[in-house]
Amino acid sequence: MDRANLSYADLWNPDHGQGVTVRGHSALVGIGLWLEREGRLPFPMLDSYKSEEAMRANFDVIVEEAAKHKHMLAQFWDTENEAQAAFRTNGAIIGQTWDSTAFRLQQEGEDIAYGAPKEGALAWMEGFVIPKNAQNPDAVYELINWYYTPEAGAMFVKATGYNSTSKGATELLPEETRQFFTDSYTDEDLANLWWWPIQEPWYVALRNEYQDRYLSA
Repeated sequence: MDRANLSYADLWNPDHGQGVTVRGHSALVGIGLWLEREGRLPFPMLDSYKSEEAMRANFDVIVEEAAKHKHMLAQFWDTENEAQAAFRTNGAIIGQTWDSTAFRLQQEGEDIAYGAPKEGALAWMEGFVIPKNAQNPDAVYELINWYYTPEAGAMFVKATGYNSTSKGATELLPEETRQFFTDSYTDEDLANLWWWPIQEPWYVALRNEYQDRYLSA
């Protein structure tokens, strides 16, 4: 497989047999980005997050395509442990997972690699919430400011295997961790990340509806 030209479509190559693992709603987005690239969606994928009309029109097409390939699934996953187990024990040979899944399995000596698809690796930035009755909001802001320093970002990566959004954190990582990051993402991959939009309550309800349709197809 050409890691320089990966696509979400590559998951569904019949050569993989029953060897694919995905998370339900994430897989639908990946399939949507593949279909959008081929001009097969009625609306741009991002419009799915703007109106129920566009979301339903797109996801009707997406679920229909997803159902065609469901027989290839070794397992669905929801948690990091489940994603790792798909490869360790349940026969998965390829999957749409977090990069941390591949990192953890590499650490155990598994022959596995992570690559970003040309449609854009899915990405998000975690946020902070301050309760309105917080006793010391200034200290909370100090924590937030510290959290996004390169030093804190490197601590986060070493503790979790996830990548940090803190610029400069990569240079402070242990060689093994830094090598995994640089092997996984080219500069072009990082510039091409597909950031999850804000998901309004109406979207989440519909997303769950379509995921249920996929799981039960």
